[in-house]
Amino acid sequence: MIVVADAGPIIHLSLIGRIDLLPTLYGRILVPGLVYQEVVRQGTGLPGSAELDGADWTDRVDPAPESSLFDLLRVHLDPGEAAAICVAVERGAGLILSDDRPARLTAARLGKEVKGTLGILVEAKRRGEIGAVAPALATLKREGTWLSDRLVERILAEVDEL
Repeated sequence: MIVVADAGPIIHLSLIGRIDLLPTLYGRILVPGLVYQEVVRQGTGLPGSAELDGADWTDRVDPAPESSLFDLLRVHLDPGEAAAICVAVERGAGLILSDDRPARLTAARLGKEVKGTLGILVEAKRRGEIGAVAPALATLKREGTWLSDRLVERILAEVDEL
């Protein structure tokens, strides 16, 4: 299955020291050049920058140069999100990794499955790659990632950690 990543899950999983879950769960991942620029170049010194720069499990790709879909998506999404969705559509990806709500809704409208950081953590627990989701959620919150109490409760209930 082809998987395309936006910046959010790369940054958030790096923040909690679990970027390794991406290649473990999905193998090779396509990362649009604009996402790479956002995380590695613009985010130098921040979580995800060094991890993505040194990743041997990613392939950098770009939307087709003549892509009208990219231009349409850019009206409502940031460049990295638009590029991720565009690449996913062009390459027939089975999954887009994104935390951004407008991007997730847009990708779903285009018939793409979308999973964010929390969904990745849930999948990792179900596959036995992590023992618990709660510590990761606590770290994300402690590091400044906004997660509503209701969402945390729903995720913990889903993985039987309440």
